[in-house]
Amino acid sequence: MTLATDALKRAQAALHDSEALVRAWTRIDMEHAINAAAELDARGDQANLPLRGLAVGVKDIFDVAGMQTVAGFAPFATRPPATVDAVVVARLRAAGAVILGKTVTTQFAVGDPPVTRNPWDTGRTPGGSSSGSAAAVAAGHVELAVGSQTTGSTLRPAAYCGVYGLKPSFNWVSRAGMFPLSHSLDHVGLLAASMSVLRAGFLAARNPSGPERPAPPLERRLRFGVWHSALHHADDSVRAAFNVVVASLAAAGADVFAAPEVVDYQHMFAAQQVIFCCEAAAVHRELFQAQPDDYAPKVRSFVEVGSVVPAHWYIRAQTLRSEIRALAVSTWRDIDAVLLPTAGSTAPTPETTGDTTLQAAATLLGLPAISVPAGLIDGLPWGLQLIAPGTGATEALLNVAQWVDERLPRSAERRPPIHAPAQPG
Repeated sequence: MTLATDALKRAQAALHDSEALVRAWTRIDMEHAINAAAELDARGDQANLPLRGLAVGVKDIFDVAGMQTVAGFAPFATRPPATVDAVVVARLRAAGAVILGKTVTTQFAVGDPPVTRNPWDTGRTPGGSSSGSAAAVAAGHVELAVGSQTTGSTLRPAAYCGVYGLKPSFNWVSRAGMFPLSHSLDHVGLLAASMSVLRAGFLAARNPSGPERPAPPLERRLRFGVWHSALHHADDSVRAAFNVVVASLAAAGADVFAAPEVVDYQHMFAAQQVIFCCEAAAVHRELFQAQPDDYAPKVRSFVEVGSVVPAHWYIRAQTLRSEIRALAVSTWRDIDAVLLPTAGSTAPTPETTGDTTLQAAATLLGLPAISVPAGLIDGLPWGLQLIAPGTGATEALLNVAQWVDERLPRSAERRPPIHAPAQPG
């Protein structure tokens, strides 16, 4: 049996074809990956390994034994390699995954543009901060990658790169071995080439004693609530495509209606940003004081702003967060998923990682959210975001997203025609 080795050979071929253009990786350890694949194949069918031989990329804010964790911060390039895997990496490896290497992250998982380019058009951003993870999946280098989300860093790259992105419930898996940014907002995320791989990765890595609950089967008419007040954060083309998808879900048998409003969306985003800045400033206080010139502009601005935000603003933002979460869970309890575009546009040019606004709500509230590739707009992917109305409902949301994924009226083109940006003139 050579299943794992054959899968790794396909990854090698894809890397050879496109990595020079896409630049998704900071390190590829092919030698160790080949050895791990050979060991898996030698074991045959003796072990029940749900991810047997699946090549996985790991965002470079997570520890992988034998590799440095640089987090996009040049001074960290001299750090010694990690001696143990981050918990999420260890669980994926225990399920039979082969760790191929480290994927590019924006510096400290904030929004400064990375070197990575979007496989659909390398003149566009892949989004951030899980830039390399999304691009590596889209380019066919791996079928599964680990990302993170503190505002929109898993869902937005998934949408821009036309892959599946999952931000599960808060604390669905231990964050041990992950370089922190915001202790009450950081989520471990996953990006995948298919719903089946996304589900398998989640089930393999989740914490058995965490917040997740078993999901009942779908035996009734699904109910979707459209979050209308947030739609003005999307441009005309995305809103038009979103409306077509919503109509198609209704035609497929779902009940689709306006989700009851729980709060002004802009107030929610403001609360998220206050918490983010304050907690990032706390995480980076000593390192920033020691090496301020090595910080990228956006990280620097978040740390500097968070350092001067009054304590009562932070406390009020956290209080508002708790109030909104309780109201949302109560108000939306009879909805299977709240629907939004994942991002307000298709991938912009690489001077930015894109707008985080539409992804922030699920992060702030700790609710599970999935981005499903919903088609192409002028040749670029866009994503449909589904948010579960309760914490611990990630598996249930995966079931709902599977139903949606099978009914979306999208183009047959699912893989990017990787190419360099057109030259002017």
